[in-house]
Amino acid sequence: MRPIYPIDEEQCRPFYGHPVFIILKDGTELIGTLSRLDKGKLYLNETAAGIQSNPSAPAKSKRSGTGGRSLGKARSQAKKSGNPRTTATNETLPVPYPDSGLFGGPFELDVASVGALIVPS
Repeated sequence: MRPIYPIDEEQCRPFYGHPVFIILKDGTELIGTLSRLDKGKLYLNETAAGIQSNPSAPAKSKRSGTGGRSLGKARSQAKKSGNPRTTATNETLPVPYPDSGLFGGPFELDVASVGALIVPS
């Protein structure tokens, strides 16, 4: 078992999609799949589709310096395909996270309430 400390995005990012054991400051123990850390909250058991639909999730653009004409064409093709577009932030994440359904539905925790965040070695 390996603790994640400090609990910040830099330390958590390598473990997105992995199971974690959480001990809250009140002694409550939780198990879940680490989805992301955003604005002081830990999100667990989300699927990648849930992250994409979250309006607070940061989206990064890879727009090139080409004219607006090619951008318009890309938009029209995306609408025709019916497939959701992914952002650069979410392209490297498994879709859906492996075993995300094992630990119940998605939930969030304030980082301030977490006493320990531990990942299996």
